[in-house]
Amino acid sequence: AVVSTQSTGEGSTIVEVNPRPYQNETKSSAPVKLSKCQPLLPHSAVHDSLPSDHTQLRHLKTRPIAELFNLYEEHLRHTAVMVTEEQNRLTRNIKEHDTAVAQILAVSQKKQHVYSVWGGGIQTSIREISTNVSEIQRTLDSLVPAVNELNALLPVNERLQNFSSSGCV
Repeated sequence: AVVSTQSTGEGSTIVEVNPRPYQNETKSSAPVKLSKCQPLLPHSAVHDSLPSDHTQLRHLKTRPIAELFNLYEEHLRHTAVMVTEEQNRLTRNIKEHDTAVAQILAVSQKKQHVYSVWGGGIQTSIREISTNVSEIQRTLDSLVPAVNELNALLPVNERLQNFSSSGCV
């Protein structure tokens, strides 16, 4: 592309780009190069100083403006397609992760239920064992004094040691 610049004298610079024709151009999904656009102002208007009013706007070429807007529209459409594809990909990933989390949660809830059933069974067994141990302790507490009384009735050489229920259970 040929680039030329011109100072307007008012602190502004006009840049004119005359693009080279492209060879072997094919339509693709790649972004369209905006340098294919023709200048919007006629060549003579570019080299004149820019007026402060907008009378020069009537000299604008409509074909290059339409081409530019078509290129913008194509670029925006391409960008929208890319954004939509990315959103769809993200949505699929989120759904996959949600499904995986739901499966893990279901398995965890099943395990929690099984463990709570086991825990309830173990707790019941512990209560039964504790009740049995308490019953045995009461029985020992009631039998030890009777055994000690019987032991006291024996002759001294046949007596056994005194029993105590404090170290049994």
